[in-house]
Amino acid sequence: MTIAIWNSRYETGIEIIDAQHQDLFAAVNQLADSFHEGRAQDQTGPSLDFLIRYTTEHFQTEEQHMREIGFPYWMEHAEEHTRLLEKAEALQADHALGKVVTMELVIFFADWLKHHINDVDLQYVEFLKEQRRED
Repeated sequence: MTIAIWNSRYETGIEIIDAQHQDLFAAVNQLADSFHEGRAQDQTGPSLDFLIRYTTEHFQTEEQHMREIGFPYWMEHAEEHTRLLEKAEALQADHALGKVVTMELVIFFADWLKHHINDVDLQYVEFLKEQRRED
C-alpha cells in the first residue's frame, strides 16, 4: 500500500538529501503495508525505531548542510525537526506502553514528510541556488 509516492517535485538536487528522503518515503510505505497486511502491531515498534533513528541521521545531514551554506533560517528548520522527533518519540513511548497505534500514524508521517520537503526543505534549496548564481 503506497501512501507516500516519491516524484520529481520533492527533488532538492542534493544527492544525499534526495536519497535519504526516498528512504524515508520507503519506510513510511513499509509501515503502511504492515497495516494493510494486518501485521502492524508486530511491525510498528521496529518501524518507529527505524524512522526515528534514520530521521535523526537525516536531520543531522540537512542541518550540517544548511550551516555549511550559511542558510540564515537553519535554526528554525532545526526546531521543526525537533518537533517531529518529539512527536515520533511520544508515539514510540505510547506503543511501548501497549497503546494501539493506528494507520493515523502512517498518514501523519507521510503528510509531514511531503509538507516538510515542499514547504521547508525547498526554502534552503532556493537559497543554495541563489548562492550559486552569485558565485
